[in-house]
Amino acid sequence: MKLDKLHRETVSSLCSIKEFPEGLLPHAVYVEEETEQSLPFGNPVYNPYNLIRIFPDGTCILENPETGTESKRQLNEINTNWLITVWSYYRDLSGARGQTPVKNSITKLLQQMNPIASALITSLFITDFTVHDTKFIRQTKAKTPFIWLVYESGTHLYTTNEVGQLQDFLKILDYYESYSEADFCLFRYDGNKLFPVFPNVTRMLTESELTKYTPLKN
Repeated sequence: MKLDKLHRETVSSLCSIKEFPEGLLPHAVYVEEETEQSLPFGNPVYNPYNLIRIFPDGTCILENPETGTESKRQLNEINTNWLITVWSYYRDLSGARGQTPVKNSITKLLQQMNPIASALITSLFITDFTVHDTKFIRQTKAKTPFIWLVYESGTHLYTTNEVGQLQDFLKILDYYESYSEADFCLFRYDGNKLFPVFPNVTRMLTESELTKYTPLKN
C-alpha cells in the first residue's frame, strides 16, 4: 500500500533530522487509539497529543494536552497526515528545499502538495495533480479554499464555496469510506494554509457549509 510506504518514509525522514529548527516542536498531532469509550463500538478514535521530542531510534515524546502528562511512544503511532504536516513544517522552517523561504503563496502551496501527490499517486495518474490541480491553483492565485482528496489513482479537488462541489465531495467521500481497501488522504486549504483532516471532521464541516446555502423553510 502506498500510504503505508509514505508513512514509513515520513517517519524515517523525521528520525533523520539532526537539528530541529526553533518553532517546530511542540506540534499538534493525532494518534489512533482504542479507549474505554471506543471499545463498546469496536472502533478506535483519534486522540490529540503534542509532539514534544523526536529521537533517531523512532521513538518520541508525546504530551497529553489535557493532563500535561508526557509518555515515550513510537513515532509511527502518529497518523500519517499529521506526520506529513510536521515534516512539511520542518522543511519550511529549515529551508531544507535548498532555497530561501518561499513567499509566493502559489509556489508554496504547490510545494506542499507535490511530495504528497508524488508519494501516493501512481505515475499514470500524476497529471491529476501536475496538470489539473496545478492549473486550478494558478488560476485562483491560491486564494480559493478547497478540499483535496489524494489516492493511488489520482486526486479530487472540491472548492468549499460552491454547493455542487460540496455535494459532489460528500458523494465521493461516501464511496471511499465504503471501500475498505481504498487508501486516501484528505486535506483542506483555507486560502492560507494546507492542513490534514479526518473524514468525519471533513464531513461535519462540509455539511455545516452546505447549510449556508440551504434556504430556510417558512
